Amino acid sequence: MKTLTNLFALLLISASLFAKDPATKAFEVTITGKGQPMLFIPGATCSGEEWKETVARYGKDHECHVFTLAGYAGVAPIDTQAYLDTYKTEIISYINDKKLNKVILVGHSIGGFLSLCIAAELKDHLQKVIVVDALPFYAAVFNPNAKAGFDEAKAKSRLANFDRMDEGKLKASQIMIASSLCADSTRWEMIAAWGAKSDHKTMAWTMTEMLGNDMRQHIASIRVPVLVMAAFKPRPDYPAFTKEYALSLYAAQYEQCKSCTVHVTPAAKHFIMYDAPEWYYQEIDTFIKGV
Repeated sequence: MKTLTNLFALLLISASLFAKDPATKAFEVTITGKGQPMLFIPGATCSGEEWKETVARYGKDHECHVFTLAGYAGVAPIDTQAYLDTYKTEIISYINDKKLNKVILVGHSIGGFLSLCIAAELKDHLQKVIVVDALPFYAAVFNPNAKAGFDEAKAKSRLANFDRMDEGKLKASQIMIASSLCADSTRWEMIAAWGAKSDHKTMAWTMTEMLGNDMRQHIASIRVPVLVMAAFKPRPDYPAFTKEYALSLYAAQYEQCKSCTVHVTPAAKHFIMYDAPEWYYQEIDTFIKGV
C-alpha cells in the first residue's frame, strides 16, 4: 500500500511539473550561435527551417533561437481555442524565463504579426523588431470596413475544407499556395511539405484569428525600432498595383507605430528571404547596425 501511495504521489508531482512547462507545448525551439539573442518566428504552417540561410548568416555573431509553432510543419498541436494568444504568452514567458535581453525579434507572416503582439506587450528585453511581410490587420486589406472579431463559422468552414482533402489534393493545394507566395520555384516543394504536415485545426484557427485581430491601435505602445519589409512584385495584369501603392497600404496600417519604418521590396512575393535575398540581408544588416 505504501508503494502505491508513493507511486501516486510521484505521478502527481510529475503532472504538476509538466503543467508548469507549457512553453514546450506551444512551440519547438532550437538554439545555435553565441552573442546577442535573435528570435525567429516563422510564417503560418512553416518550419523554423524557413530561417536556415538567415540563421547561417547571423549566427556568427548572435545567439539564434529558432521557433516552430505547435501544429505547424509536423509539430504536435496544442489544445486551445486561442492559438495566437497562447503562442504570444508562451514566447514572452520564454524570453523572461531565459532572461534574454536586447533581443532582436524577427517574424515572417503570422510570425511577424506575433512579433507585433509581443512588442506591444513586452516593455523590456527587446531591442529591435524585424517584420517580414506582415500587417497589424490583414482583413482590412481585403475589406476596408472589416470588423475585428473571431469568426468561428469561417474557422469551421476552413477546417472542413482541409479535412475534405485527401493527401494528394492537400499537397496539390499547398503547392498552389506556395507558388502564389514565393517566386522561387525551387522552394515550392519544401513550403508545400510543411503545409501538408500541419495540423488542420491549427491552420484554420490561426488564420481566422489573425484575420479577425486588429492590432493597428495597439502597436502605438511599441517603443523599440521596428523594420517592416513589405512584399511587392509588379503584375502586368494589375497596373494600378505599384510600389507606391504597396507602400501607402502598409504605411497606413502602421501609422500608429511611431518607431516603425516600412521598406518595400523591388520585386518579391511573400517569402522575401527567398525571392530577394540580397535586398533582404542588406535591409537587416543596415537595421541591426543602426543606432
